[in-house]
Amino acid sequence: MAEIIACEPITLAPRTTLVLAQMAHAEVSCRAGGVWITQYGDHRDVVLKPGQSVVLALPTATVMTASDGADVLITRRSASAERPSLGRWLASLFDPRWSSRASCALRQRLPARNLRHG
Repeated sequence: MAEIIACEPITLAPRTTLVLAQMAHAEVSCRAGGVWITQYGDHRDVVLKPGQSVVLALPTATVMTASDGADVLITRRSASAERPSLGRWLASLFDPRWSSRASCALRQRLPARNLRHG
């Protein structure tokens, strides 16, 4: 389990939006109200109700919105030293959000060939 770096309670007023940066490995827990969370690069939008939480995986901008107000607790954790499984790594190569990543990784691993046309 990753070490806890900081816990930060945040109160969002009704119809308030908060943008946070560098949220990888952070856990967002809803204590009261409801909060809508969108993380850049993630196709999911998460809506938390009291008692629910989510761990954010990407180090990109995170937008939290509360239509009726919310109390949330953000727990920041250090990065885990675990490597992804082979299956997860292979699936990430073909994720449409990172299409150039697949071609770069394959180019580095496949031997170069000289092709002749004609």
